[in-house]
Amino acid sequence: MIKNERKYLEWIERNGVGKNDYVASSTKSYISYLNTVSKLIGEDISEKNLYNESCVVEIANKLNGLRSEKSISNYKSALRQYATMVQNT
Repeated sequence: MIKNERKYLEWIERNGVGKNDYVASSTKSYISYLNTVSKLIGEDISEKNLYNESCVVEIANKLNGLRSEKSISNYKSALRQYATMVQNT
């Protein structure tokens, strides 16, 4: 589960995530990525465990071997946006 999911969705929309993508649902993909990460690591995504780049790396390391490098790269993009949101609000 993503804590502050609505706030996160508003954040990524406001900050142009997916603005240049051909797929209109790119922001929804970020929500999906974080929900998947949450399930894989067995923890909620929140400001307690995702607030800076070190947290992004730590969570990404937990995903090694569970998903492809490409998927993990996508997850890291979504994780970084969440951490940035936490830092700026």
